[in-house]
Amino acid sequence: MRIINDQSSIPLGRRMHQLLFILALTILPLATTAANESEPLERILESARAFLTETLAADRNADTRIEIGRLDSRLQLRRCAHPPTAQMAPGGRTSGNTTVNVRCSAPVSWSIFVPVRIERYADAVVVARPISNKQTIQPSDLRIERTEMSRLSRGYFSDFKSVVGLQTRRALTPGQVVLPGHLTQPRLVERGQLVTLYATRPGLTVRMKGIALEDGQEGERIRVRNRSSKRIVEGIVDPTGGVHITM
Repeated sequence: MRIINDQSSIPLGRRMHQLLFILALTILPLATTAANESEPLERILESARAFLTETLAADRNADTRIEIGRLDSRLQLRRCAHPPTAQMAPGGRTSGNTTVNVRCSAPVSWSIFVPVRIERYADAVVVARPISNKQTIQPSDLRIERTEMSRLSRGYFSDFKSVVGLQTRRALTPGQVVLPGHLTQPRLVERGQLVTLYATRPGLTVRMKGIALEDGQEGERIRVRNRSSKRIVEGIVDPTGGVHITM
């Protein structure tokens, strides 16, 4: 005996209902699978990488290396309807160990923090030979070295012209990055030093000698005792070490 699966003898309306029923049974598992599909971890990590690449590309003076951390392989998040968005996590920074926040808003809202390490290298001025305290910096004291920027959080110099001529606040050793806090403007006048006083008024300048009563850098106001009158006056230190007072 043969059973022939022949639908020709079944009324048309009934056949249509059967076809629709079979189609529904076929589509329903697919729809359920799509609704329950998990977000690929690779897409989360790539969202973090793409965000950092775009964010850090603006600084063309630095070479950047990005290391994306791992996520727990057991993590299951509802698949995002669009590529997840990313931003720096609160308190995140653009060098060293930090965190990127990756988010989804549809069909459900979720947020996850991705650990990353960012190494950025820039040209920085470093000490080429030992420099003593209160020494005036010369070009031969320095060199340029590619330096990891996490060491430069307190600032740095990228060229010699910003450093040469300044005076050290402390002794510096070879290989040390020169920081703004290491340097100060040089003292042009020291306490007890003989200085030239310039007393000026429109059309007239009078020069006289005086004794500095305090140290002074360019542009600072210091007290000076006039050697002739013994009078104490105040004036501004000029680039040559002279002191200008107003008559």
